[in-house]
Amino acid sequence: MGKRLLLNVSDIMRSGEENPVINIDHSVQQMLFEITSKRSGAESVVDGEGHLIGLVTDSIRKILGQGEDIFSMEISGIMNSNPTYIYSDAKAMEALDLMENRGRPPVVLPVLGRKTNIAVGMIHLHDLIAKGL
Repeated sequence: MGKRLLLNVSDIMRSGEENPVINIDHSVQQMLFEITSKRSGAESVVDGEGHLIGLVTDSIRKILGQGEDIFSMEISGIMNSNPTYIYSDAKAMEALDLMENRGRPPVVLPVLGRKTNIAVGMIHLHDLIAKGL
């Protein structure tokens, strides 16, 4: 019960070098490399200042399955431009509730700094479960 009340998103999120984030101007090849190397299943897409402008998830595999040339596309054509996110100072239980109570639950949420709206991390459902929530 204590963990549920005390842990913030910032205590669990993937941040720094583990934060799967890519600039909108980078290539799809770079984006795929980041998603794979960070093993997150998603990647925050940011502008030049680090503000969240989209989210790319493993659903890109659907594009590949349709036979489209993903490497000729731009990240802006692949990303969800209206992703659900959470702030780093929110309680971890809020993130879990948000993930579980959506019509189509996400397994990841981009994490923003409340004052800056900069993409500071990513929280994964598996990370929450591993912490016992």
